[in-house]
Amino acid sequence: MNPLWIGLVYLAVVAALMLRVRPAWAFTGGLTLLLASGQVGADQWLSAAVNPSLLVLWLLLIAAAAVESKFRLESLMPRSSGFGDRLKLILGTGLISSVMNNTAVVALLMAPLRRWALRQGISVSTVMMPMAFAATLGGVVTVIGTSTNLVLNGLLRDAGIRELSTWNYLVPGLIVLVLGGIYLAWAGFALFAKRKGADATSSDARAYTVETRLNPGASEVGQTVEQAGFRQLMGLYLVELQRGGQLIAPVAPHELLQAGDRLFFAGELSQVDELLRSRTGLALPQSAVTSAAHEAPMVEAMVPPGSRLVGLAVRESQFRQRLDAAIIGVHRQGERMRGRIGDITLEAGDLLVLVAGARFKERAAETRLLYVLSETIAPERTSPGESWIAWGGLAAMIATVSLGVLPLLTGLCLWLILLGTLGWLRWADVRRGLDPELIIMLTSALTLSSLLQSSGAAAQAMNALLPWLQGSSPAFWLASLLIITALLTNFVTNVAALVLMFPLGLAAVQGGFLEATPAFLALAFGASAAFLSPAGYATNLMVMGPGGYDTRDFARLGGGLSLLYLGLIFLILNLLY
Repeated sequence: MNPLWIGLVYLAVVAALMLRVRPAWAFTGGLTLLLASGQVGADQWLSAAVNPSLLVLWLLLIAAAAVESKFRLESLMPRSSGFGDRLKLILGTGLISSVMNNTAVVALLMAPLRRWALRQGISVSTVMMPMAFAATLGGVVTVIGTSTNLVLNGLLRDAGIRELSTWNYLVPGLIVLVLGGIYLAWAGFALFAKRKGADATSSDARAYTVETRLNPGASEVGQTVEQAGFRQLMGLYLVELQRGGQLIAPVAPHELLQAGDRLFFAGELSQVDELLRSRTGLALPQSAVTSAAHEAPMVEAMVPPGSRLVGLAVRESQFRQRLDAAIIGVHRQGERMRGRIGDITLEAGDLLVLVAGARFKERAAETRLLYVLSETIAPERTSPGESWIAWGGLAAMIATVSLGVLPLLTGLCLWLILLGTLGWLRWADVRRGLDPELIIMLTSALTLSSLLQSSGAAAQAMNALLPWLQGSSPAFWLASLLIITALLTNFVTNVAALVLMFPLGLAAVQGGFLEATPAFLALAFGASAAFLSPAGYATNLMVMGPGGYDTRDFARLGGGLSLLYLGLIFLILNLLY
């Protein structure tokens, strides 16, 4: 192996990640270069996919897909919106997230949490971001709470070092969850309680842009915009009118309407629904799907980070074929979208109004291209006996694994067999849970990290740093690992930050500057400190649109949480080790 070549590829991957290249492309591109140059064999690359820690992650993703349709979270919402109730909500989110995939937890909670906030008469902003941050905090309570902890164990196994267990995470994880939860319950309300624009009840916050077409036989043809009543629509605003190649904006009250005119309205989801029901002269794009739009309920959904729809124009996305649905409205972080729906390029976090066909529910569950936020897809009914068996089996699995009776991989396999026996786990859940892009990214990341160690590239880099760090105290090393990893994770993904920083942590341990457990816990906790940027973690981007946040809001709430979180972890690791 050529350490210089491997090191250059590593730096190229870092640069690609900093330039916002998708992690799967960055890591796979780097490994492809090493494969083509003979620095790594295909068998070595593929063998990383069956690393025991990654197998645990794959099984957890399948389990999350199997049980997410069984949750009935409306009944778990607090009865009031006081500080104590908000704290219960935040801590409950964290505890669920400690044994379930963070992204799945946030996806499950967004819709019921928004409806709860509306019933309580408080801004959705006060609870949406705190809930997402609480899910991140819960992920560091156990070894299975987040993918970074499992990937770290995979890296440790490859390096011949003892893996970390839930007992290593439990005490510091619970402390930051409780104290961080108290901060979020207080600061979230203090920062966003008076916000108007972020509230789902605000007319501007949910300003969907909806494209309609005026039918030839419509009664409004030949009337002015004002005569047709398009100037007095409650909660809706006629943004622009398109006639052939001519774009008319703003639309004057005296503008005469013609058959075939395309009218673009902006407004709240409920008013969009009312418009389509009351104005039978207005047609929607993709009439084959939307012919029943006047009777069918509107479905609200979000484009999640990592969806294959991201970066595609609506007309190029094959949306109708993939999901048996048509997009009739788009909302993007307070931005009023203009032009035809088909020309809009979808971005992560976009909120969509859909008219769904008969197979939408099935296809949405299988493809994971969208997260459905409306109540159209209800949880499946399960008997109390089934629920007791399923969740009791989960509790038994966690207990036996924590006590060392069973390996984690074995315990998860047994629990999934139980779910399959109950009918909770189906082949569709397996297909839905296994994300090919995530598998490729993590497999490539583990292989690259292993090559850095085995080639000596990491050791050479460490030798270059040693003159600068030789006299540093263990506390300085610990703080450096925590802070650098935390900063990095807000610009690249958490797994990427962990993989990029692992060689430095390993060198610190092998050089005798730090003990293994605090060093690698610093990496794990630092990689989960993605609170400063919406791009830092998938769950941050997921709540940005529904919560009505902008980038500065993450720095405002996440800045204080980051200082509290990193300070607590630093103190705890120094005291315990």
